[in-house]
This record gives sequence, structure tokens and C-alpha cells, in this order.
Amino acid sequence: MTKKSLLFTCAGILTAGLSSSAFADPAGSAMSHVFVNVDPNIAVTARTGNVDLGTVQLGRFAGNSIFRVDANEEAVMLGVATTDLYKGDDPTNTDVKPLPVDLKQGALIEPTNANPLGGASNVAQYDGESTLIRTPFGDMNGYRTNDITFESSQNGHFSQDVSVTVGWQQPDPEQPKGEYSGYVVLYTALVGGAPVPVPTVK
Repeated sequence: MTKKSLLFTCAGILTAGLSSSAFADPAGSAMSHVFVNVDPNIAVTARTGNVDLGTVQLGRFAGNSIFRVDANEEAVMLGVATTDLYKGDDPTNTDVKPLPVDLKQGALIEPTNANPLGGASNVAQYDGESTLIRTPFGDMNGYRTNDITFESSQNGHFSQDVSVTVGWQQPDPEQPKGEYSGYVVLYTALVGGAPVPVPTVK
């Protein structure tokens, strides 16, 4: 081998060595783009599990229940169902008539920081058709109101207490004395979403 050939051979080996070392870095990294969508959601709980309605002799009387509503949207639909009041919390005993819901009064819905859209009233009206409300003590006769859409003044969410005032009647001067009880239900749904299933049976 001539001296010239030897020089070209050595140069080729050196070049190959430098080329291969460029792909042998001691560390590296790569990037993956990820994303997630936060679903709309709403939750409701009863602040006042038991409400003392006081005493009544004859006539109309009312009570106030407080609920907590939390949603990640500003506008929500709120509606109410109210049962008759049964002696001893027993809807199966037909010997004593229950105290009926005051349908004319409707249900006053008052969120802490929200008002009805479009200048609507915040008094929901019963549709007049009775339905059975499933309760821990059995199915109680009750009535459902229309839903009202409320817009929160909070920034991007609806997280506040909601006061619900409803009424009943005591029309019979010979109604047996004792404790009569029932339930008030607040139904919630996001605007544009399907109404929340209600625990009722026809």
C-alpha cells in the first residue's frame, strides 16, 4: 500500500468514527401533547335535614328548607316537589287523612346569588297533577312544580345555598292531633342537559 492510499484509509476510518459518535448522546427527551375535557356537573344536598313547622290549629302554614347547589356552570334549572304531611310519617295508614299541600302558594325558590333568567318569577307553580314521591317511609302523595332557570352572579359557576319555601293546609277542625310530616325535594339540572331523574312513581 502506498503512502497516499494509507492516508485516505486513515481519513475514512476517522470520519466514520466521528459520524457514529454523533448518535450516541448520553441523554435525550421527547414530548407528547395531552388534553382532557372537564364535563359539566351539578350536585345538590340538603342543608336542613329536618325542619320544624311549628304548630297549627286551622288554616294555611308554611316552612322553609335550605339546600346547597354546586355546579361548574352559571345557569341551572331548579324545581320543587312537595308531599302531603302524614301522621306519624306513615303514608300506608288510610285511617287519618294527610294534611294537603297548599298548591295555590307554589314554591318560592331563592338562591343566595342568582336570579331567574328573562325576568321570570322565582315562584314555581305546581302543575296540579299528583304523583307518588318515593321516601324512606314509603311512597307519599306529592306535587311537582315547573322548573325555573336561574343565572348565578358568580364567575363561571353556581355554588350557593338555595332557600325553598312551600306551604300546606289544615282544613279540618276535627283532624286528629299529633305530628304530621313529609318531604320537600329540590330538583336540579344544568341548562341544556337532560332533566335529573326524579325518585317518583306514577
